[in-house]
Amino acid sequence: MKKLSLKKFLIAAFCAVAFSTASARAAGTALNTYGNGTPGPVKADHLTVELIVPPPGWDNRLEINAGLEFKMEKGWHVYWSNSGDAGQPPSITWKKLPNGVTAGAMQFPIPKRLALGPLEDFGYEDKVVFPIRLTIAPHVAPDNRDIVTAVASWLVCREVCIPGKALLGSYLTTFPLKDLVPSEVEL
Repeated sequence: MKKLSLKKFLIAAFCAVAFSTASARAAGTALNTYGNGTPGPVKADHLTVELIVPPPGWDNRLEINAGLEFKMEKGWHVYWSNSGDAGQPPSITWKKLPNGVTAGAMQFPIPKRLALGPLEDFGYEDKVVFPIRLTIAPHVAPDNRDIVTAVASWLVCREVCIPGKALLGSYLTTFPLKDLVPSEVEL
C-alpha cells in the first residue's frame, strides 16, 4: 500500500469532506433542469450540452452513431466513466424513442488525467462527444421524422463541482433504403 505524507493525507481528507458536503448540499436542494426537450444546444452552468442525431448514412439506414456533446467553459471539466479519486461521469436516460428504435450504452472516449493537488481524476476539458449507437428496426416506417428526447446528467468541475441535468431533444429521420443507395450500385 502506498504511504501518503501527513500533508497529502490532510489535503485529500479536506477535499473529500468538501466534495461530500457540496454533494449533500446539492442533493438537499432542487436541481435545476435546463432545456425543454426541443432540438438544439442547451446552456447550463459552465457548459453547453447537446444531443446530436445525424441522419443515417446511405450504406446503413439501420444504425446511427448519435452523441451527447459537452462544450465546457475554459478551466471546467466533466468526468470519465472511471472518474478517479472524485467525480461522477455524465449519464443519459432516454425519455422518448420511436417504436422500433433502441439506444445502446453511452461510450466514453479516452480521457485525460486531471490533477488537483494530491488527487488525480480522469475526464474531459473543452469539448467531448460521448458516442451512442441507435439501432432502427427494419419495420420502422421510412420517411419518418420524429423528436427523440433524453435527460442528461453530469457533474462539471473546476475548484468546485456543480451537478446539472438537461432535457434534450434531437430530430431522428429515417429514409427509405432505395433513396440511400446510389442507383449504380447493384444489390
